[in-house]
Amino acid sequence: MKIIQEANCNNSPKNQKVADMTQAILTADKEYVNSYFEAGLNTLNLPKLANIAEITILTAISHGKSASSLSVYTKNNVKHYIGMFFVFTTHKAEAYKEIIVTEGEVFA
Repeated sequence: MKIIQEANCNNSPKNQKVADMTQAILTADKEYVNSYFEAGLNTLNLPKLANIAEITILTAISHGKSASSLSVYTKNNVKHYIGMFFVFTTHKAEAYKEIIVTEGEVFA
């Protein structure tokens, strides 16, 4: 699966951490996720991404101890969004206290 990062995090190391964690979750990189999230990858409700060729990380933003990201992929000609919500243990974003992963179709 190819991950494309459209989120522009060049000027914000904290936002880049959000994008990096988003990519690690999407690719089920257990080592990376577990090194920054004490509860671990196995505690997350991951979307079923089998047979998905490409996912785009659209946004990765943070403010204080909170952050979020939004990713999109297409399956059977239907866009699906994956939202992730993060709470850091500190304002410096050294580790993650909570991670919530949601997924849904786009209805327009």
